[in-house]
Amino acid sequence: MRARGTAFASDFDGTLCQSNWITREEYFDPAVLDAIKRYQEAGGLFGVCTGRPLLGVTQSVKGILDLDFYIVTTGAQVLDRNCKPIFERVINIDVAQQIYERYVADDMFFLAATDDGLINVGRTLVQGMPIVASLGEIEDRVLGVSLECHENEQLARRTCEDLNRVFGDLVDGFQNLGSVDVVAKGCSKGSGVRVVREAFGVATVAGAGDSYNDLPLLRAADVSYTFHESPQEVRDAATCVVANLAEALADFV
Repeated sequence: MRARGTAFASDFDGTLCQSNWITREEYFDPAVLDAIKRYQEAGGLFGVCTGRPLLGVTQSVKGILDLDFYIVTTGAQVLDRNCKPIFERVINIDVAQQIYERYVADDMFFLAATDDGLINVGRTLVQGMPIVASLGEIEDRVLGVSLECHENEQLARRTCEDLNRVFGDLVDGFQNLGSVDVVAKGCSKGSGVRVVREAFGVATVAGAGDSYNDLPLLRAADVSYTFHESPQEVRDAATCVVANLAEALADFV
C-alpha cells in the first residue's frame, strides 16, 4: 500500500509513547520514530488519536515528532498540524458538575480537560498539575473529563456503564482500563477518524490502539492494529495484532 493518500491515527499512551502520566515519565522508541518519519516522507499523514488534551500531546512531542493532525480529548477536538481546530465540542458545565457529584462519593479522582490541559478537581492525582476546589473555578471550556478509578478495571467498567445509562443522552463515556473518559455526546476516537478522513480527503485510514477506549478508533479505521498484550476484546476488533507501532506502520505501507 502506498503511503500517499493515507492517514495513520495512533493512540498515544501505551501505543506511540510508553508513559506513566502520573509521574510524567515518557519514552519514545527510536524504531517507531524512524518508521513514522519514513511513512511521512512517503506522503502519508501521521497523527495521534488520544484521550489526552492538546497541551498534553504538544508538550510531549515537541522536538521529537511533527504531527499532521491531532485527535485529542477522545475526539472532542480535531486539529490540523498547526493546531488549528477542525472540529470542537465541549461538555456543558452543569452536566460536568452532575457527573462530579455522582461519582466523587466513590472516592474517585476527577480531572477536567480544558484548552490549557488537565486540571485536578477537588484533590490532587497528578503532582504538578493545577488543582481547583470545584468546577466553578475553571475559567476555560471543559472539553472532557476523566474519572480515575484507582487502576481498578472492574470499577471503571461499572462506572462507565452507569454513566452511559444515567447521562447517555448528554455525554458518551469510554472505559480506558482503570479510568473513564467522558466527552460530549457524539464524540469518540472513531468520530475523530471520520473528521480526519473528510477534512484531509484521504482514501484510507489506519488506526492503532491498545485499550477499550480505542475500540471506536479501530472500528472506524479501514485497517486497524493492536498489540499482543491488549485486552482480548481489543484484539478481536483489530485487523492485525502486532508487536509494536513500527511493525504496524511497516505492514500498512
